[in-house]
Amino acid sequence: MKKTIKIIILFLAFTLIFTNFVSAKLSSSTHFEVVDKSVCEMEFGANGKFTKQIISYDENSVTLQLDVKNTAEEKIEKTVSEIFLVIDNSLSLNEKVSDTETRKDLIYNSAKQLATKLNASDPEFKIGVVCFSSNSDVKKEGTIEDATLMQTLTTENSDVLKAIEDINDTDFGSRTNIEAGLELANQNFSGTADKEYIILISDGVPNDDIHGNTLQFSDIVLGNTKKKLVELDNKGVKLISVLAGVSDTVEATVGKTYVELAEEVFGTEDKPTAGKYYFISDSNIKNIVENNVFNDVEISKSNTLTNIVIKDYFPKKIVDNFDFAYVTSPNLGKVSAEIDKTTNSITWTIPSLDAGESASLQYKLTLKDNFNKDILGQILPTNEKVNITDDQGDNETSTVSPKVKVTEDIPIEVIPQAGKSDIIFIAIVALSILSGFGIYKYIKYKNSMT
Repeated sequence: MKKTIKIIILFLAFTLIFTNFVSAKLSSSTHFEVVDKSVCEMEFGANGKFTKQIISYDENSVTLQLDVKNTAEEKIEKTVSEIFLVIDNSLSLNEKVSDTETRKDLIYNSAKQLATKLNASDPEFKIGVVCFSSNSDVKKEGTIEDATLMQTLTTENSDVLKAIEDINDTDFGSRTNIEAGLELANQNFSGTADKEYIILISDGVPNDDIHGNTLQFSDIVLGNTKKKLVELDNKGVKLISVLAGVSDTVEATVGKTYVELAEEVFGTEDKPTAGKYYFISDSNIKNIVENNVFNDVEISKSNTLTNIVIKDYFPKKIVDNFDFAYVTSPNLGKVSAEIDKTTNSITWTIPSLDAGESASLQYKLTLKDNFNKDILGQILPTNEKVNITDDQGDNETSTVSPKVKVTEDIPIEVIPQAGKSDIIFIAIVALSILSGFGIYKYIKYKNSMT
C-alpha cells in the first residue's frame, strides 16, 4: 500500500511539472496597431506644401514624419524698395470737410492705412515720413527747412504710424513748400535700393520753394517745383502725387484759378508732369490713397517662403499615455525641445524656404508602461490639428490625422511553441508518466496474487 501511495505521488509530481510548463506559456500581451493611415496634407500660398504621415510602427510605438516643401521651380530675387510718404502739414488742412472730419483727418488716416497695407504686403518695404509747409522761423522759410524728416526709412510699421501721428504736434505753416518736401525725401534715400518711391499728398499749390522765393504763386515757384518733379523722375524715383480739395477760385495776385496753377506744376491725370498723378475731391481721398496709390506701388513677389511656423497639436490622451521623442532633428529651422503641456503642442519654425527646398523632421510616440487602460480599444488620433502660418499672410489648419489603437490580448496555447529541448523534455515527462502507470499496474497485480 505504501508503495502504491509513493507511485501516485510521483505521478502527481510529474503531472504538476508538465502543467506548470504549459501554464508558463499563457500570458496577456499589449497589441498596438495603426487603424487609419490618413496623410495630413495642406497647401499654403502658391508654392507651400505640408504633409504629416506615419512612416513606421511596431507593437509599442509609431513614428511620424513632417515634411514642408517649396514647390516653386526657381528662385526669384526680391526687389528692395524704399518709400517716402511726403505729407502736407499746412494750415489749410484744418478745413472742415464734414461735420466730424477735417481734410487733415482724411489725409493722415488714409496715409496710415496705406502704410499698414504696404507693410503687410511686403514686410521688407522700408518706409519714411516727411512733412512740409513753411518754417515758423521766417529766416528759414524758402529753404529745405520748410520740410521736416519725421521718420527715417524703416520696416517697423508702428514707427511709421507714430511719425504720421506726430505731424499733429509739428507747427503747421501758413504756406506750402512742396519742393522742400520732395528734396528732403530725396536726400534720405539710402542709394542702395532697387526702387525708390515718393508718395506726395497735398491740398495746395506751392507758393514757396527752396531757393528763397516765398509768399508767391509765381511762375518761378511753380517752375522750380515742376523742375524738381522732372529731376526726380529722370533720376528714376517713382513719383505718385495726390492733390486733394484744390479750389477752383481765382488766386488774385496772378489771376488764375488754383486748379490752373496746379496744372502748371503737375500737368493732368492723363498727361502728368512726372509719374502718376491724382487730382481729386476730398470725398475721394480715402479710396484713392488706400487703394489706387497702393496698387501703383509694385509689390515684389518672391518664391521664397519666409518665417514658416508649424504648430502640431496633440490630443490629451496621446500626451498622457505616450512618451514623445524626436527621431531626427529638422534639417531646417528649430523645433520645441518637448511638448508644451499648456497647449499640448510642438512648434517648428523655418526662417526661409527657397524654391525647390524641403524641410523635414521625425518623432516617435511610444506607449508608456503605466498607460491608462481606459484607452484600450479606443481609436486615438495622433494629432488634434496642425496649423501653418508664414510672412506671406498664409494661415492654414487641418484636422486630418493618422489614427492608432491599443488592445490587450490573452493568447491560449495548450501546446506551446516549443524548441527542440522543450520537445525532449515533454517526451521524458510523458515516458515517466507511462512508466509510473505501468509500475503501478504491476504492483497492483502482484498484490492480488499474494
